[in-house]
Amino acid sequence: MNDLQEKIRIKVRFSEVDSISMVWHGNYVQYLEDAREAFGRKYGIGYMHIFDSGYFAPVFDMHLRYASTATVDDELEVTIKYVPSKGAKLCFDYEVRKVSDGKLVLTASTVQLFTTHDGSFEPAEPDFFRKWKEDVGV
Repeated sequence: MNDLQEKIRIKVRFSEVDSISMVWHGNYVQYLEDAREAFGRKYGIGYMHIFDSGYFAPVFDMHLRYASTATVDDELEVTIKYVPSKGAKLCFDYEVRKVSDGKLVLTASTVQLFTTHDGSFEPAEPDFFRKWKEDVGV
């Protein structure tokens, strides 16, 4: 089975820190989104591919665990790893580390479910998703 993952780097901007000079916790959600977009581009399961296949993939569940802080001008490496699962869902695990010393900043996980364009939940695995999993070997 293939180990599908992608890494991106983010330089923390001044506008992303709070009054105590730490990255505001909500900005990590955007960093995870950036990683999902990069993963989608790399492996052919981007949001527009999902949309063009007749679906959306909203985040259904998200867990974040903060391990240390980051601040302005820190460069962060976000690693996203696909977690194979049964059914109609995309599951990912993440690590965010400081590039300078490799220190762990955050771990996270997300689950995305499929809905049709009219908003109906799709409990069965869509054909495009089944084909994607076959193509990438997961």
